[in-house]
Amino acid sequence: MRKKADSKQAKANKVLRASAVAALAESAVREPPPDTWSVRMPAYAYTQACPVPGLRRLPKGVIRYYETVLHRQRASRV
Repeated sequence: MRKKADSKQAKANKVLRASAVAALAESAVREPPPDTWSVRMPAYAYTQACPVPGLRRLPKGVIRYYETVLHRQRASRV
């Protein structure tokens, strides 16, 4: 059976754990912010709900998925 750690050892473990958590938090703060598409672009980009008027329309040459499906359905009828 394992003996329970004495109070000095428990305090030392708690201090070590706290310092490790603090070091991890500090390294997270010092890291550069992520540079991904979702960080750079506003919410709801390329939709009618986008807060930036210039980004409410799709870029030139991009087709929405449902538009291609509708096109295929219409083409099969003709």
